[in-house]
Amino acid sequence: MKKFVMFLAIGGMLVGAGMAMADAPAAPAAPVPCTRTKFETKTAEDACKKGGQEEAKKAFKAWLTEAKAKDATLTCKTCHANMAPKFDLNPDALKKFKDLGGK
Repeated sequence: MKKFVMFLAIGGMLVGAGMAMADAPAAPAAPVPCTRTKFETKTAEDACKKGGQEEAKKAFKAWLTEAKAKDATLTCKTCHANMAPKFDLNPDALKKFKDLGGK
C-alpha cells in the first residue's frame, strides 16, 4: 500500500511539473525577414530592419490609411501584384507611392 501511495504521489508531481512547463511562455519567434534586399523607399528599409515582414506590413498599412485621404480607391493590390510570400510590386507602384507622399 505504501508503494502505491508513493507511486501516486510521484506520478502527481510529474504531471504537475509537465503542466507547469506546458504553460511556460515560448521564446518569441524571430521575425520573418523581408524578401527584398535592395530598398527604394525609406519606409520599407526602416521597417524591414526593425522587424521584418510584420513591421513592413504595419508601416505600409499606416501609410495606406493616410494616403486614402488623397485617393479613397487605394488598396494593397493598388501597388502589389501579389501578397505573401514575395509581395511583388506592380510596375507603377513606386511612382504611385511617391506621388501620394510616400518616402
